Amino acid sequence: MIDELIPLELHEELNAFRHDLEKITSQHIDACPFCGKNEFYLIRSKPTTTYRCKACYKYFTVAVNTPFSRLTPFNWLEIIFINRIQNQSYNTIANNLGCSIEKVMRRDHAMIDYLKSHYHSLYQWYTKKQQSCLNPVLIEQHKVINAKITALLNVQNPTCIHCGSTDTTKVGNRTCYRCKRCRHSFNILNGTKLNRLPKPELWLQFIDLLVAGETNAQLEKKLKLTDNTIRSWRSTWCTMMKQWNCDALAIWCQSH
Repeated sequence: MIDELIPLELHEELNAFRHDLEKITSQHIDACPFCGKNEFYLIRSKPTTTYRCKACYKYFTVAVNTPFSRLTPFNWLEIIFINRIQNQSYNTIANNLGCSIEKVMRRDHAMIDYLKSHYHSLYQWYTKKQQSCLNPVLIEQHKVINAKITALLNVQNPTCIHCGSTDTTKVGNRTCYRCKRCRHSFNILNGTKLNRLPKPELWLQFIDLLVAGETNAQLEKKLKLTDNTIRSWRSTWCTMMKQWNCDALAIWCQSH
């Protein structure tokens, strides 16, 4: 029983949340979520039961206005929630459900968003627990990203993009180089989203904090960067993670 794994003071929120998941799974609805009227009729039952309100004429499903609206099958939600509390990895859950790890993570993060909006104490406990037990896939992808960043920041004598010479030297602290043969300057990150990203000396620290689940406010305080910069960096690095085939880590960092 997962009740034994969760602090007693959170059981009320836990039961309420599980009740919400059960309602979504059973696709039971009492009233229109838009106008509150209980006069509606069935439009279709597959793939998701959809209704239309007789009063406001809007279409809706049991998961409308929630993070779960497109995350069918809904019965996976509680399965993933219970397994995560039992410290099952995303990879194990994905294998048991016969789906990709990204689908499991997307549903888990949707539940985190829902908990944050409706059950804040349970949300705080659940996210703290998540951050303390990264699964092996995320750990490995974190190592890959750090290795790639380290390699980028320490390239020695890259090939000149203008003349092909390797007689090049670094200029400043960024990834800019000057060719001794043709005298042209170039940036090895030209054409990537990292080209104009400032403060490369903070990149590794930023990634480590992202993976640790730090919020934008926490990142802003620790790195002394503006909120807009933090948001831009998070978006940029999540894009780069996907380009470097670290999709699971990108999903993890986007949702924290």
